[in-house]
Amino acid sequence: MNNQSNHIPFAKTFLTALFAGIIATLLCLGFDIGFRMATYYGPSDFINVSSIIFIVNLLLLMAGVAYYALKTWSKRGDLIYTLLFLVVFAFCMWKTIGIHRFTDLKVNREFIELLGGIIIIIGIATLCIPYFYNHKKMVDIYYEAEV
Repeated sequence: MNNQSNHIPFAKTFLTALFAGIIATLLCLGFDIGFRMATYYGPSDFINVSSIIFIVNLLLLMAGVAYYALKTWSKRGDLIYTLLFLVVFAFCMWKTIGIHRFTDLKVNREFIELLGGIIIIIGIATLCIPYFYNHKKMVDIYYEAEV
Protein backbone atom coordinates (compact mmCIF):
# COMPACT_ATOMS: atom_id res chain seq x y z
CA MET A 1 0.00 0.00 0.00
CA ASN A 2 1.41 3.39 -0.94
CA ASN A 3 1.71 6.32 1.45
CA GLN A 4 -0.79 8.42 -0.42
CA SER A 5 -4.26 8.15 1.07
CA ASN A 6 -6.95 7.41 -1.47
CA HIS A 7 -9.64 6.44 1.02
CA ILE A 8 -13.05 8.00 0.70
CA PRO A 9 -13.71 9.65 4.11
CA PHE A 10 -17.31 8.46 4.44
CA ALA A 11 -16.42 4.90 3.44
CA LYS A 12 -13.52 4.91 5.87
CA THR A 13 -15.78 6.14 8.67
CA PHE A 14 -18.50 3.64 7.77
CA LEU A 15 -16.06 0.73 7.72
CA THR A 16 -14.53 1.90 11.00
CA ALA A 17 -17.97 1.93 12.64
CA LEU A 18 -18.76 -1.48 11.14
CA PHE A 19 -15.50 -2.88 12.48
CA ALA A 20 -16.24 -1.48 15.96
CA GLY A 21 -19.82 -2.82 15.68
CA ILE A 22 -18.69 -6.35 14.89
CA ILE A 23 -16.26 -6.35 17.80
CA ALA A 24 -18.92 -4.91 20.14
CA THR A 25 -21.48 -7.47 18.94
CA LEU A 26 -19.15 -10.36 19.68
CA LEU A 27 -18.31 -8.93 23.11
CA CYS A 28 -22.00 -8.35 23.90
CA LEU A 29 -22.90 -11.89 22.85
CA GLY A 30 -20.09 -13.27 25.00
CA PHE A 31 -21.18 -11.12 27.93
CA ASP A 32 -24.81 -12.18 27.49
CA ILE A 33 -23.93 -15.87 27.42
CA GLY A 34 -21.55 -15.58 30.35
CA PHE A 35 -24.00 -13.53 32.41
CA ARG A 36 -26.86 -15.94 31.79
CA MET A 37 -24.70 -18.95 32.67
CA ALA A 38 -23.41 -17.33 35.87
CA THR A 39 -26.73 -16.00 37.17
CA TYR A 40 -29.26 -18.35 35.52
CA TYR A 41 -31.11 -15.27 34.25
CA GLY A 42 -33.87 -16.52 31.98
CA PRO A 43 -36.07 -13.83 30.44
CA SER A 44 -35.09 -13.09 26.85
CA ASP A 45 -37.95 -10.92 25.65
CA PHE A 46 -35.84 -7.79 25.26
CA ILE A 47 -32.20 -8.87 25.28
CA ASN A 48 -31.61 -11.87 23.02
CA VAL A 49 -29.23 -12.89 20.25
CA SER A 50 -31.12 -11.28 17.38
CA SER A 51 -31.68 -7.98 19.21
CA ILE A 52 -28.00 -7.81 20.17
CA ILE A 53 -26.82 -8.51 16.62
CA PHE A 54 -29.09 -5.97 14.94
CA ILE A 55 -29.24 -3.20 17.53
CA VAL A 56 -25.53 -3.10 18.38
CA ASN A 57 -24.48 -2.90 14.74
CA LEU A 58 -27.16 -0.35 13.93
CA LEU A 59 -26.17 1.85 16.88
CA LEU A 60 -22.49 1.72 15.96
CA LEU A 61 -23.22 2.52 12.31
CA MET A 62 -25.30 5.53 13.40
CA ALA A 63 -22.44 6.60 15.67
CA GLY A 64 -20.11 6.32 12.68
CA VAL A 65 -22.34 8.58 10.62
CA ALA A 66 -22.44 11.05 13.52
CA TYR A 67 -18.65 10.90 13.75
CA TYR A 68 -18.33 11.59 10.02
CA ALA A 69 -20.73 14.53 10.27
CA LEU A 70 -18.92 16.05 13.25
CA LYS A 71 -15.50 15.44 11.68
CA THR A 72 -16.47 17.22 8.45
CA TRP A 73 -18.33 19.98 10.30
CA SER A 74 -15.59 20.97 12.72
CA LYS A 75 -11.84 20.75 13.09
CA ARG A 76 -12.43 19.52 16.64
CA GLY A 77 -14.88 16.84 15.54
CA ASP A 78 -13.07 14.12 17.49
CA LEU A 79 -13.39 16.05 20.75
CA ILE A 80 -17.01 17.03 20.13
CA TYR A 81 -17.89 13.43 19.23
CA THR A 82 -16.19 12.06 22.35
CA LEU A 83 -17.88 14.56 24.66
CA LEU A 84 -21.27 14.08 23.01
CA PHE A 85 -21.17 10.32 23.31
CA LEU A 86 -19.83 10.45 26.88
CA VAL A 87 -22.95 12.46 27.75
CA VAL A 88 -25.19 10.01 25.86
CA PHE A 89 -23.45 7.07 27.57
CA ALA A 90 -23.87 8.64 31.03
CA PHE A 91 -27.55 9.40 30.30
CA CYS A 92 -28.21 5.81 29.19
CA MET A 93 -26.55 4.41 32.31
CA TRP A 94 -28.50 6.82 34.52
CA LYS A 95 -31.81 5.80 32.94
CA THR A 96 -30.91 2.10 33.07
CA ILE A 97 -30.40 2.19 36.83
CA GLY A 98 -34.00 3.30 37.34
CA ILE A 99 -35.68 0.60 35.25
CA HIS A 100 -38.48 -1.41 36.88
CA ARG A 101 -39.24 -4.07 34.27
CA PHE A 102 -40.10 -7.01 36.53
CA THR A 103 -41.98 -7.29 39.81
CA ASP A 104 -39.45 -9.82 41.12
CA LEU A 105 -36.62 -7.66 42.50
CA LYS A 106 -33.90 -10.25 41.84
CA VAL A 107 -34.88 -10.66 38.19
CA ASN A 108 -35.20 -6.89 37.82
CA ARG A 109 -31.71 -6.34 39.30
CA GLU A 110 -30.25 -8.98 36.97
CA PHE A 111 -31.93 -7.31 33.98
CA ILE A 112 -30.40 -3.97 34.96
CA GLU A 113 -26.98 -5.59 35.33
CA LEU A 114 -27.24 -7.31 31.94
CA LEU A 115 -28.44 -4.20 30.16
CA GLY A 116 -25.85 -2.06 31.95
CA GLY A 117 -23.04 -4.38 30.85
CA ILE A 118 -24.21 -4.25 27.25
CA ILE A 119 -24.46 -0.45 27.39
CA ILE A 120 -20.91 -0.27 28.77
CA ILE A 121 -19.60 -2.44 25.91
CA ILE A 122 -21.45 -0.36 23.31
CA GLY A 123 -20.24 2.86 24.94
CA ILE A 124 -16.61 1.77 24.87
CA ALA A 125 -16.92 0.64 21.25
CA THR A 126 -18.54 3.95 20.33
CA LEU A 127 -15.72 5.88 21.97
CA CYS A 128 -13.16 3.72 20.10
CA ILE A 129 -14.39 4.84 16.67
CA PRO A 130 -12.13 7.95 16.58
CA TYR A 131 -9.15 5.83 17.62
CA PHE A 132 -9.83 3.22 14.95
CA TYR A 133 -10.38 5.95 12.35
CA ASN A 134 -7.11 7.76 13.07
CA HIS A 135 -4.86 4.76 13.73
CA LYS A 136 -3.23 3.65 10.47
CA LYS A 137 -2.55 0.04 11.50
CA MET A 138 -6.18 -0.41 12.54
CA VAL A 139 -7.39 1.06 9.24
CA ASP A 140 -5.19 -1.35 7.30
CA ILE A 141 -6.93 -4.29 8.98
CA TYR A 142 -10.35 -3.52 7.51
CA TYR A 143 -9.53 -1.28 4.54
CA GLU A 144 -7.02 -2.90 2.19
CA ALA A 145 -8.71 -1.90 -1.08
CA GLU A 146 -6.67 0.01 -3.63
CA VAL A 147 -9.36 2.11 -5.27
